[in-house]
Amino acid sequence: MNNNSGSSSNPGSNPKIQSFLEALRNSQSRTFENGNSEPKENPFAQFQQKKEAEKRRAELFFQARQQEWNKVFSSKEKQNEKRLDEIRDQLKNLSKQVKVLDKNLLKAVESPVAEAGVYHESFFTHIQKMIQIFSLKVQEANSWLSLYNNRSAKKGAYWNMAKKGGTSFTQANERSVATSVG
Repeated sequence: MNNNSGSSSNPGSNPKIQSFLEALRNSQSRTFENGNSEPKENPFAQFQQKKEAEKRRAELFFQARQQEWNKVFSSKEKQNEKRLDEIRDQLKNLSKQVKVLDKNLLKAVESPVAEAGVYHESFFTHIQKMIQIFSLKVQEANSWLSLYNNRSAKKGAYWNMAKKGGTSFTQANERSVATSVG
């Protein structure tokens, strides 16, 4: 039975197989890239190199980003510290001014008046009104300061106990129930 389907006993007689074998031989004997007789690099190795290069690039990018964030964060911290120092200086100056006001007020009140008149009455009334307004603000500021100092003292006590007791203090059930909201 001789059939033309390409399944003859001699593989050399089939033109498709013959052309495949010839192409295979040519590909093996052909010189490689740039005239080298060494084979071209493995595509998997090239893929691995590209992958590693991309990974290094990503690491460098994240390192640069982290450094940038650190700079921004430290810059903001420095700005906050600078602003706090400025406010503290202003408060010190206000404190000095209040002390001077106290001395001047005592001098004005204790100084003898030769001839009492409308001018003196209006002057002392004006000072009295200003001091009343000022005293309201001072009382408010004192309440804020006392609250702040009490909270600071409590925080200090808590952290001292936390240092002494460790997690047995900070993770205690009684403490967590006492400080829970609700």
